[in-house]
Amino acid sequence: MNDFESLSLGKVLEQSAARVPDKIAVVDGEQRKTYQELNAMADALAASLSGIGFKKGDRAAIYMKNSLELEIAFYALQKLGVITVWVNALYRAGEAGFILENSEVKGVFIFDQWEDNQYPDDILSLKGRLPHLETVVIAGQGNGPGVYAFDDLVETGMTKAPPAVEINPREDLAMLLYTSGTTGKPKGAMISHHAAVRAGREYSLGTNAGEDDIFIGFLPMSHSYGCGAILIQPILLRSTVVLMEKFEVEKAFELIEREKITLQLGAPPHYILELNNPNRSNYDLSSLRAGLIAGMVAPEGLIARVEKEMKVYLTSFWGASEVGPGVGTMIPYQTPLEIREQYIGRPVGDTRIRVVDPNTHEEVADGKIGELTLSGWHVMKGYWKNPEETRRQIIDGWLFMGDLASREKDGYLKIYGRTKDLINRGGYKINPYELECILVDHPKIEQVCIVATPNPVLGESICACVIPAGDDVVTLDEIREVMKGRVAPHKLPDELCLMEDFPKLSGGVKIKKFGSGGLAELAGKDGKRQKLRQ
Repeated sequence: MNDFESLSLGKVLEQSAARVPDKIAVVDGEQRKTYQELNAMADALAASLSGIGFKKGDRAAIYMKNSLELEIAFYALQKLGVITVWVNALYRAGEAGFILENSEVKGVFIFDQWEDNQYPDDILSLKGRLPHLETVVIAGQGNGPGVYAFDDLVETGMTKAPPAVEINPREDLAMLLYTSGTTGKPKGAMISHHAAVRAGREYSLGTNAGEDDIFIGFLPMSHSYGCGAILIQPILLRSTVVLMEKFEVEKAFELIEREKITLQLGAPPHYILELNNPNRSNYDLSSLRAGLIAGMVAPEGLIARVEKEMKVYLTSFWGASEVGPGVGTMIPYQTPLEIREQYIGRPVGDTRIRVVDPNTHEEVADGKIGELTLSGWHVMKGYWKNPEETRRQIIDGWLFMGDLASREKDGYLKIYGRTKDLINRGGYKINPYELECILVDHPKIEQVCIVATPNPVLGESICACVIPAGDDVVTLDEIREVMKGRVAPHKLPDELCLMEDFPKLSGGVKIKKFGSGGLAELAGKDGKRQKLRQ
């Protein structure tokens, strides 16, 4: 893999198709597409999109579940130099709206429906906010001005050739990865082709992934981790990826057995649920040889348990959208278990990491806790249309991550937590302010504050701390019902803690969320919480 430095993402697919044309690239349900077929379909879609006006530098959103259609759309856009704007398929219209508006998308790719989302209705409801939106491409039925059926565009483009577009991998943007910020508004991390391609390669170094491997793809490819590890890495390595719309334990077991999956990339909850499934022994999972674990710090003993009970070599890494798509440190393949259990790795190749005092920005000694900062090829080019936040995050060429870490023996890094207020629920980062804004006007709620509480599977649960308004006490079911349809399901509170007052910081105005006697500690006491029935 000596030439990845000079490749754009479109060229990655073209090169793999030229070298292994008849090998299966993607499996999606009953659909099995070779590299030659995948590249031809991406070329065809690119030709049709060019014909209706898409050009280099335009933005187009992919608002889709994991699917063959998502893969085709992504690589078609990359061939044209159109910047992909990622939108989580679970997002509701209100959540997607800011991303689509901020990025000024010219087009959006959707399914007609998935789960209980009705995407065409959602996009129609946002039209007034999206003056730049000209084209909607629907995997399913589509008609009307500016609305195209995905399959029709692919079929029509098969008789045409896409235009040759000159792309500078180091300078030209491949995608915008939106991440929540301290203000509560998402920020679009600008990722170049070079950063995306090299990130795909760096993922492979943790598992010694190669051409003979078969990946299972349940991580959402709209997310930084899933994009780099599942959408880009297998195509770069000329491997095979078997897609899942969403993670379901026994469906994953079935696919591992049937497709002889060798690599599984996930978050701690995925492995915990697999280990705890009573039917695991009914499936032949012997093909599974290795995996990555990230998205949140792995609970103590989990990696050892996976290795012992599932016979799978598992290693941690650390990443973020700002070092997109998603890799900043990695533990090399065949590192001893005791290292993999304690640390998140060392800086990936040709990058640097410092641990600094969060206030003075002076580097701290090894073994001391400070804020993680990075520099190198993997750092984003900034936040889209947000120079103020860019200046706040990137200082003198160093990206400040807001994660507390220490550098330990042999340069390995250990993570302790976050300096920000985000909740990490199963790898999803959730901004409490967004949820508080929905609940603050509830007639039965006087005050509300959202905090994280411990969860043995997901890492953190979402707990709504509420001071009731009057004697009519609100319930957890009522709170969740009010929020349904307004936020993605993974953002719904798991717990409710009713309180008479909130602890305050000195001065008596600001809520004391953390530390001894803080809201998070009080909410974490089991006796005070209503919990969602599983």
